[in-house]
Amino acid sequence: MAETSRGLAATLEALDELGNAACVGYDLCMKACPVVDPELSIAELNDAADLPSGLSPLARRLAIDCVQCGRCTTACPAGAPRDHMVLQLRSTMPDRPARYDRYGAFRGGHGLQSWGRELAMSAFTLKERRHLDPRLRPHLDTERPRASRTLLYFGCYAFSETGSPTVTLDLADMIGEDYSVIGGLRTCCGWPQYLSGDPARAEELLEALGRLIERAEPEVVVSGCAECVAACQLLSRQRGGSWESISTVEWVRRNLDRLDLKDEPRTITFHDSCHLTRKMGRGDAAREVAAALGELREIEESGDDGLCCGYYNFGLAPEKTAALRERRIEQASATGADLMAVECVTCLESYGPVARERGVRVVELQELVRDAARRGAER
Repeated sequence: MAETSRGLAATLEALDELGNAACVGYDLCMKACPVVDPELSIAELNDAADLPSGLSPLARRLAIDCVQCGRCTTACPAGAPRDHMVLQLRSTMPDRPARYDRYGAFRGGHGLQSWGRELAMSAFTLKERRHLDPRLRPHLDTERPRASRTLLYFGCYAFSETGSPTVTLDLADMIGEDYSVIGGLRTCCGWPQYLSGDPARAEELLEALGRLIERAEPEVVVSGCAECVAACQLLSRQRGGSWESISTVEWVRRNLDRLDLKDEPRTITFHDSCHLTRKMGRGDAAREVAAALGELREIEESGDDGLCCGYYNFGLAPEKTAALRERRIEQASATGADLMAVECVTCLESYGPVARERGVRVVELQELVRDAARRGAER
């Protein structure tokens, strides 16, 4: 199949130019942003896009603090892709924070790393594999995934302390799915690198993942990470649409009739993933699944238009990120629901600690389905 026809770096530059040309100065993107300094003007931000070397301190702060929630872009009446314009700032700004490179240093790419990084990834994998589900271990960093209709793609989150991959594997076995697995540090999709403003590295990892996926010849690629879903969707378009990229919750929704669910009385509120709902418009499946498991109580946004878990400022603005998460947990608590469900493992990792401190239960929707199916099987 054809490789990427237009590089991510060139696409980002084109989106930046498009956004600057489209901007009409209404400032709605700034009003929608949950982390912007109110003293930063839209003109100052556009000037930074034109001349990154002249980046003002306030514009630089926004580029660093940005969580890539996409609220700025949906708020713009002219459709200026401000979230991508900020990525372009991250890509070109002088003295990029070293944390961006450290975050992605030991992720991705068979044969794309220095020997030191290869050694570090191998050591980490060897150490952590004993804690993983035995069904997952044989597939770590595989270069030859088995051909199957459904590919379960765990990428870096194969090592997530949430145990999310185990839940997916449990469901796949319950459904009777014919599946293969890709996971491990060397199978990173590159989207975190893209969101840190490193499109060249992101594209390198995307290409490597694309070759792996094609070897499995799937019809559907399933992932519980919203960013992985976005990356695999882009890969599919680039390679002629040979597979469909869907979230774990969308996959579960398609297979609900193959599971005997036993409901228990409870109320559920739901936190939308920025990538799946706001950027890709795919929040309906999660709501259908939640409604099948209990009474769904929507969070009242109160002008916030959907808060973000804040993962993708890479820990560079901890106070702002903590405030976002605490506000979201407060909103979830205000619904009176028994728990807050999420559809993305990144959100689960982000909200877990603050939720435990506040006595709020945060859980993946797929786990609720798995547990209901187990109860159904015991009837």
